[in-house]
Amino acid sequence: MEEQFEKEIHALAQQIKGLHDQAVAVYTPLVDDICSKVAPMKEVEWLLDYMFGFAGEERMLLLYKRVCRHYWQVYPEMIALHIMEYRKEYDPESLPGYKGEDVQDE
Repeated sequence: MEEQFEKEIHALAQQIKGLHDQAVAVYTPLVDDICSKVAPMKEVEWLLDYMFGFAGEERMLLLYKRVCRHYWQVYPEMIALHIMEYRKEYDPESLPGYKGEDVQDE
């Protein structure tokens, strides 16, 4: 029984890894394109919104950061909001006042 459970968990982990691999493959050219120009704010915002769900994975985080760095001076408020959302979701201990519990929206 435990062996079957381990096999299923391993298969699930492989599927998640495959999904992340696919996301990186799909988003890399989009990030390359958007970082080669100054895109409208909505376009940048949509891309970051779509990438957000995968930003916990290191390769996607690098792509997410690349977009944020490219547009920091162009759309500072929007980028700051996306950085804060990332920190709340994936790095809550970096927030002021963090006490070890989940950070909740106010």
